[in-house]
Amino acid sequence: MSCKEGKASFTCICKPGWQGEKCEFDINERKDPSNINGGCSQICDNTPGSYHCSCKSDCKGKSRMPSICGTAVCKNIPGDFECECPECYRYNLRSKSCEDIDECSENMCAQLCVNYPGGYTCYCDGKKGFKLAQDQKSCEVVSVCLPLKLDTQYELLYLAEQISGVVLYLKFHLPEISRFSAEFHFWTYDSEAESVNHSAWLLIALRGGKIEVQLKNEHTSKITTEGDVINNGLWNGTFVSVEELEHSISIKIAKEAVMDIDKPGPLFKPENGLLETKVYFAGFPQKVESELIKPINPCLDGCIRGWNLMKQGASGIKEIIQEKQNKHCLVTVEKGSYYPGFGIAQFHVDYNNVSSAEGWHINVTLNIHPSMGTGVMLALVSGNNTVPFAVSLVDSTSEKSQDILLSVENTALSLCSDQQSHLEFRVNRNNLELLIPLKIETISHEDLQRQLAVLDKAMKAKVATYLGGLPDVPFSATPVNAFYNGCMEVNINGVQLDLDEAISKHNDIRAHSCPSFWKKTKNS
Repeated sequence: MSCKEGKASFTCICKPGWQGEKCEFDINERKDPSNINGGCSQICDNTPGSYHCSCKSDCKGKSRMPSICGTAVCKNIPGDFECECPECYRYNLRSKSCEDIDECSENMCAQLCVNYPGGYTCYCDGKKGFKLAQDQKSCEVVSVCLPLKLDTQYELLYLAEQISGVVLYLKFHLPEISRFSAEFHFWTYDSEAESVNHSAWLLIALRGGKIEVQLKNEHTSKITTEGDVINNGLWNGTFVSVEELEHSISIKIAKEAVMDIDKPGPLFKPENGLLETKVYFAGFPQKVESELIKPINPCLDGCIRGWNLMKQGASGIKEIIQEKQNKHCLVTVEKGSYYPGFGIAQFHVDYNNVSSAEGWHINVTLNIHPSMGTGVMLALVSGNNTVPFAVSLVDSTSEKSQDILLSVENTALSLCSDQQSHLEFRVNRNNLELLIPLKIETISHEDLQRQLAVLDKAMKAKVATYLGGLPDVPFSATPVNAFYNGCMEVNINGVQLDLDEAISKHNDIRAHSCPSFWKKTKNS
């Protein structure tokens, strides 16, 4: 600092780097607007009365700031560095860490979005007929690959309208001299089920595909099974007549007698000069069920037409059926079990294999003829509403094929054809083996082993088996949640699953008959 004489005053001339009336303040060159950043290209370090320039440390050099990027990766660039995070994460300068990006908050999905660290997944409501589109974000309607023939005829009574209860109930008041008689024409693929019964009582049923008669009254109790197997799905040769004669009950099929049952006295007892006769189709009252001579499945998957009960013709019956759409029978059917694209069937299956070192095994054979391109065919559901294993049909990028999606692995088969498709697979705690015609493929890799470990844990607890779809579980429990639509027969661990034996099933699932398919033409 230097001073000049003046008139009672002086002026201080400051050295470079200082300022103020008496040069008492340091100039911060980093913030000097007349010399931005002190003229340094990278770092300007201020010192008392001066400054000096320095260069930024790169990722390979010795940094003045240990862990300069925190949990992120330091990426070296010419003359500088930047902190880099994995995909779907962003860098937080304040915390020096990588934070997950919540893509769901950005409306990435058309319906349901589930965010997780490092990514997100979109889901669509399959139970309402939607599936995930190819872009993995939007939803589209599940497509029909082969349409079904769903034409019905109101003059045909469908006997398996419901899994329990009575489909049709009629009551006759006739003169005392009347005797019981019933004639009807029917078809079925079902081998064991009740067809018609009467209070007091007379039961006409099928067992092993043959006609069975059980009767019980104050005089006698009898059961008889005779005749040829008639569960061939054809109307021809299945006209059945039952007539009470003076000393016997005559059973005829196609007008030929197949059995005569001796009876002591009248089958039913008249009261007050009238014979009251109650006739039940495809079901019986609970009090009769408990008194059956030999238990039998009350639900018959079949159709009846041309009935003549108590020699009164079909009076009143056609009118009842015509009013109820769900009582109408399909015009054409094929053998198999039908899943309508809504509703499920639940089974209890024991997967434990005490003779094997694996402890449990899932051996499944599926014969499928799908109508729609996407749907859950089989699923195992745990008590906590998770789905550790599922087998689903998924539309592929090809118009002529679908993918079979397993919860532990994917494989593609050509399924949307006029012929049924056959799929076999075996799963245990160590491996998944997929068997398809002319090819056996064994899948074994690290990802599979991790997923099999999850399945192994679930199989050691209690799992329920579902066919045709899923119960109420979260969308995110499995990649596919749409119902299966089409025909399907399922064999698990050597046992053919009979839908009549399900713990529960939707009434519209048919146990032994499937609608016919429209055949594809070259131009379609």
